[in-house]
Amino acid sequence: MLTPRRSIYLMLVIVMSAVLASGCTSLTTVPPDVNDPPGTTPAVSTLRGVINFNGIEGYTPPAAVHIGDHKVITDNGQFTVTGLEAGQYTVRVTADHFHPYEGIVTINSESLMLEVNLQLSFTPEEMDLFARLVYAEAAGEPVLGQIAVAASVLNRLADPRYPDTLEEVIMQKVWVGGKAYYQYSPVLDGRIWELNPETMPEAYAASLRAIYAAIAGQDPSLGATGFYNPDKVPPDPNLWVRQQTPTVKIGNHQFFL
Repeated sequence: MLTPRRSIYLMLVIVMSAVLASGCTSLTTVPPDVNDPPGTTPAVSTLRGVINFNGIEGYTPPAAVHIGDHKVITDNGQFTVTGLEAGQYTVRVTADHFHPYEGIVTINSESLMLEVNLQLSFTPEEMDLFARLVYAEAAGEPVLGQIAVAASVLNRLADPRYPDTLEEVIMQKVWVGGKAYYQYSPVLDGRIWELNPETMPEAYAASLRAIYAAIAGQDPSLGATGFYNPDKVPPDPNLWVRQQTPTVKIGNHQFFL
């Protein structure tokens, strides 16, 4: 026979068992917030930004912006990334011929604006040498032809067949029949040193503008890594330069891959 005390104890056990079986709550977890029901979409925000390209005044190349799982390409130096949940993100910005940028941003419920300054990867000495080469090779050519010459030099820089730095590309020598030859004739004959920025500032500035345009992504050479003047090269089809795949002819220069 159950005593009154045992009856009360039995009733408590039955009640607790019923509560646990019903799934109304858990003794080891915190109930969900009534203001954050299951299935609620986390708050998202937007990151906008401006990229400044130092070293190529007046030109804006495309850049790639990476943040979280997002990647966007800038449009005229600006970008927008939407759908970012709150939290910290690593931002990485890259552009050809510029040092990459990497930083941390904290995203909250409000839109953010980020301004990034990218630094040109070429030294002032390399840019000076580059301007002298463009002038020596393309003075008198149309502006498009000057940009194409500059672009073809940059294409060599990106090609594994050629050296890894701008100065080495410009000053490269090749050996033929036991003799060393410079890749660019103005280096060979000294014309590369004729451009004087102090006495020829307009010509120097024009060469730099052609270089800036090429760095910004303009490539009228259509991917060429070299060029020559067909009127100054013997018509022998067995010559190496005439056996290369042509891309386009601009002014006096035939460009080739």
